[in-house]
Amino acid sequence: DGMEHVKTYTIEEQDIDELGHMNYLQYVKHFEIARFEWLSQIGLNFEQMLEQQLGIVLLKFDTEYAKEVRLGDTVEIRTKLLKVGTKSFTVEHIMYHEGAISSKSHVIKTVMDLQTRKAIPVPSEIVNALTPY
Repeated sequence: DGMEHVKTYTIEEQDIDELGHMNYLQYVKHFEIARFEWLSQIGLNFEQMLEQQLGIVLLKFDTEYAKEVRLGDTVEIRTKLLKVGTKSFTVEHIMYHEGAISSKSHVIKTVMDLQTRKAIPVPSEIVNALTPY
């Protein structure tokens, strides 16, 4: 089911809120870092895209939090493409801790032409990540 990116991360002090677990915004941040790494893995480099006047824009961010993670916990973030439309694509992130799902996120993105400020068809690198040869 396409190319999956796997990242291991150990929860740090700055991830923790006053309740003693990872703050919800930190999940957003770590999912975004994993997404950039996944994009790079499938051949879409952020700097090269900017040179081509293209940018990836967030349309929707839908996240469920199932099991808390705390300072020092090691998690695995798995990122993969779920589906591709004409001008948008959906990426799934799942964070695992000790074999159980801690959090799951579906992110809908589009690629924007930075000159016209309009969405363009999904690039072939992303389409091909869904359907490997």
